Amino acid sequence: MSLSQTPKHITWQELRDEDKFEQLLPGKKRLIDTVNMIAYRAETAMAALLTSPTIDFPMARQLLQTLFVTEADILPDEVKKQLRIRVHSTSRPASNKAIEKLFEQLNQTELNYPGTDLRLIYELTSSAKN
Repeated sequence: MSLSQTPKHITWQELRDEDKFEQLLPGKKRLIDTVNMIAYRAETAMAALLTSPTIDFPMARQLLQTLFVTEADILPDEVKKQLRIRVHSTSRPASNKAIEKLFEQLNQTELNYPGTDLRLIYELTSSAKN
C-alpha cells in the first residue's frame, strides 16, 4: 500500500482497545481550555515585560517557560510579613538580568499571597547575580 492509498483518518471503532483514551466530558474540557487560555494570557503579559532590544517576544516567552520549571525556595517570614520566592539561577547571565528585571516589576506590585497577609518577594539566589 502506497502512502497516497493510506487512509488519513481512522474512526474510534477502528482503534485497538489499548490505543483508546478516555474522552473528557464537555464541562471538563471547557474548564481545561479556560485555564489554558488564562495561563497563555498571563504568560503573554509577562513576556511583554521582558522584551527589550536584546530579547524579542519569542525569546521572552521561552525564558518564561524555563523560569516556570526552574527550582525555587519558598521562605515564609511571619515577622516581616513576607513570602520570599528565591529562584535558582540560570546558566546564562543575560537571562538572569532579564529575570531580575521582571522580579523588580513584580515586587513593585506589592502583592500578597492569596489568603494571607504575606507579601510576595521574588529574588534570584545570590549565586545568580553574575
